[in-house]
Amino acid sequence: MQPTTLKELEWIHDCTVLSILYDTSSGADRSITVAMRCPTDLGYAPWEGKSLALSAMNVALSKHVVCGVVGPETVDAVRPGVSNAVREGTMEARRMGVRFPNLEFTISLHSGSAIEVICEKLQIHVGS
Repeated sequence: MQPTTLKELEWIHDCTVLSILYDTSSGADRSITVAMRCPTDLGYAPWEGKSLALSAMNVALSKHVVCGVVGPETVDAVRPGVSNAVREGTMEARRMGVRFPNLEFTISLHSGSAIEVICEKLQIHVGS
């Protein structure tokens, strides 16, 4: 896996979601990995037609809203920031001195589902 930025993730759209994994196996360092398959006409040659695994590392907070869908689930966009509700949900902890990482993003899916994350860093693995 290699580090990636939210700017690079602007290319992720219309990718088919294969799985979403919340991993707690490494103790305190939690991660969320979204595995997906990119379309051949993505517009970003290094990822066109490839499998990607996007991992949020050292997750401090996540909120996943799931809406039912018939057929494959696809990514609408990956955008910087989280909703005001999620940010407000951290305010009491912040007042008590809890420090949250600065990396915040939302993965919105075409079904209306969304994954909001506050984490330390993002990594991506590009498969075949």
